[in-house]
Amino acid sequence: MSELTEKIADFLKVLGDQTRLEVLDLLKNGEKTSKEIEAILGKSQSTISQHLKILIEIQLIDFEKKGNKNYYKIKYDYIFKILTFIQSLVVSLESEKRRKVSDLDILDTLGV
Repeated sequence: MSELTEKIADFLKVLGDQTRLEVLDLLKNGEKTSKEIEAILGKSQSTISQHLKILIEIQLIDFEKKGNKNYYKIKYDYIFKILTFIQSLVVSLESEKRRKVSDLDILDTLGV
């Protein structure tokens, strides 16, 4: 595996976590503190901190210290174009799968 392929795989693993996707979605509408993220997602401080750290490490989010609080924000907005494309792909694949199952059910009903 090439170094670039390995980096892409690692990046996609980060995006493959539901909590991290939820954090990104929350930050889409503007910066938030970790306390705000914890409250909205109903997750513990340690869980949110771990996910924020990972998102910072791959440079999807950044933070700004204001007083004694860190405010987290999206670093590159184009991540949402990528996520929207993935969402569309998943919806299309699910629709195709349901259609095929429906077709098979019709064939079974007809005894074909």
